[in-house]
Amino acid sequence: MPTPRVGCAAFPTDLPFARQVATARDWPCIQADVTRFPDDEIDVQWPAPLPQTVVLVTSLVSTHDQSVHDRIMELVFGLHQLKEAGVARCIGLVPYLGYTRSDTKATPTNLLGLKAIARHLTYAGLDALLTVDAHTPAALHNAFSGPTWSMNPVSVMAEQVDHQLPEGAKVAVCAPDAGAWKRAQAWAQALATPQRGPVELALVHKQRIRPDTVTQNAFMGDVTGRTVLVVDDMISTGGTMAQAVQTCYDAGAQSVWAAVTHGLLLDSAPTRLRTAGLERLFVANTIPADQVTSTPLHSRTHTVDVAPRCAQDLTAVMTREAFARPSP
Repeated sequence: MPTPRVGCAAFPTDLPFARQVATARDWPCIQADVTRFPDDEIDVQWPAPLPQTVVLVTSLVSTHDQSVHDRIMELVFGLHQLKEAGVARCIGLVPYLGYTRSDTKATPTNLLGLKAIARHLTYAGLDALLTVDAHTPAALHNAFSGPTWSMNPVSVMAEQVDHQLPEGAKVAVCAPDAGAWKRAQAWAQALATPQRGPVELALVHKQRIRPDTVTQNAFMGDVTGRTVLVVDDMISTGGTMAQAVQTCYDAGAQSVWAAVTHGLLLDSAPTRLRTAGLERLFVANTIPADQVTSTPLHSRTHTVDVAPRCAQDLTAVMTREAFARPSP
């Protein structure tokens, strides 16, 4: 069998996403054979023949049967095995990249988790990285020594939201905190149409009193009688989003939806959001499906497929001069 030039590789949990990317690019797709021993050590093997360039697909997030650290070690072992087997280039397609929020130092002795992850993956053989909606793209670029890209999913997700908005509905986009303001502006621009007219912008100003607890201070914008879409990069414990949803209702919103790229939905987040009155939640498929479908919010959740857009953005990676030459 001839050796393919480019192909996708994935661990079992990430296989559906990888297959979509491979199909879109007409690439072969292989699955890792992962063995876990009684002492929790692992071994990763890949089937032959291996492509010259491998796009290794995985999300670094905890699942029902694996911690994020298990997933990181799988990736490190998988990269190392690919390079040991003679693969020339390894490109990581990591839809959700864990530790991206650990990108600034509060004290001189703080460990930057993102930098530590970057060093591990680079040493294991990662040549380039494509992720989806990094928390701070500049920090991502600074952490990794090789080329990095962060795919912006707003246009893809906005198309799905637009299809479900009631005809003639007055729409507002709300940022749940100041850090999401630019995101809200992008969403408002994406949802504005000649028929709908301009989309109102709103902002919830919050103060975080503990890492997992927020208290809302002020609200700016007119959402009276509007369908409000609260937008952010992720929902983890749901405190920020639930408070924003309630604040929008208090300000006169007719209904409140939310759109986030990464639906982690940890702990009691789905219950919090349901109690707050969230009517619809749009998330990208950057998190393994069972993390979303098994929550009390499942009937109100709509998953947006960003794999085809990732496949398109891989063109930028594949055409870079650095990947046109074989490894030295």
